[in-house]
Amino acid sequence: MHFDIGTLLVAVTLATAFCAGARFLLWRMHRNIPGLGRWALAGVSAVMTFAMILAYGKSQLYPFLSLGQGFAVIGLVLSWDGFRRFLGKSSVKPVFLAVLAAVGLAWIVIAQIQYSIAINAISNAFLVALLSLLIARDVLLSANSKSPALRATGCIYAVNAVIFLIRAIAAQDTPTLIDPLNPNGVAAFMLFWLLCSMIAITLGMVLMTAERLQTDLDHQANHDPLTGALNRRSCGLLFEKAVAHSRRHQLPLSVLMIDLDEFKKVNDCLGHDFGDKVLCRFVAIAQQVLREDDIFCRFGGEEFVAVLPNTSTEAALTVANRLRNAFAINSAALETRKVHEPFTITVSIGAAELQQDEYFENLLRRADNALYQAKNNGRNCCELAG
Repeated sequence: MHFDIGTLLVAVTLATAFCAGARFLLWRMHRNIPGLGRWALAGVSAVMTFAMILAYGKSQLYPFLSLGQGFAVIGLVLSWDGFRRFLGKSSVKPVFLAVLAAVGLAWIVIAQIQYSIAINAISNAFLVALLSLLIARDVLLSANSKSPALRATGCIYAVNAVIFLIRAIAAQDTPTLIDPLNPNGVAAFMLFWLLCSMIAITLGMVLMTAERLQTDLDHQANHDPLTGALNRRSCGLLFEKAVAHSRRHQLPLSVLMIDLDEFKKVNDCLGHDFGDKVLCRFVAIAQQVLREDDIFCRFGGEEFVAVLPNTSTEAALTVANRLRNAFAINSAALETRKVHEPFTITVSIGAAELQQDEYFENLLRRADNALYQAKNNGRNCCELAG
């Protein structure tokens, strides 16, 4: 089938330009998200790729074709670096970029000397396949690979690697087939594929950014902004799930009500900034002492709650004392001198075990009564609910 390759190439160039504009808009709206700027620049490089191929079609000058293929490789490198930044990985190593640039430049020089479209096509196809494979590997093997948008985008790059590898192999046997302006060759298929993949990848980038924003919003809704611990709202929701599991499997469940002793004195004597540091230090220590299955939240002010699944009262008291001792040791390193005398920062804890058909509020009330008993006993101690 014959195609008007020139018209198809113009259409692909315009579509690529719209995709590049969408990426720039995405970056302008969310500059705090790493990687989006690289994706935007990769879109511009893709536009330059097709613009150079258009110029080659008008003038038949090999340098335009080589420039177009060079922009294609640059765009993939920028995309790869953008994905690595987005996923929290290190940037592409300069050594790799230097080697890639040297190989690409050598191929371009050889192609210009021999005026060979085949050398241009083979070298470009191999480089594109390699970079697409590297992007697919980083995306699909990342810690966030369960994300549908991330997984779909990685699969597109994997398919792109296979297609360009096949193109490189085909170019060695029949060089005329890979002429980007040959209507009887693979040019039409490649343009259709590039059009579809460019739109799909751009859409994947938009969806990945939306997922990142939604994750951030969910984190803000469920976590305390200062300490990073769960907030009171999420604690109640997770507690209900823990209670359902505990009663279904006939397992014990305990709650710790925790309060930093004389915290008002810390704020008054050392300032609220220092008080914030104390809160963050305590949360960090608690997250080290508690298990991954335990639920730990900031209940309000200097009060914290820990829900301990599969934990009896005696075991909960052991955990409470371990947490109290760990904080006492670590808080000793904090500078707490004031005008007249230094003081230490300690914590008091009340523990209660869930009873049959007991509600969360009543369990917290019993743990809170045990906490007040610990306060009355001189602070810096742990008490069990009656």
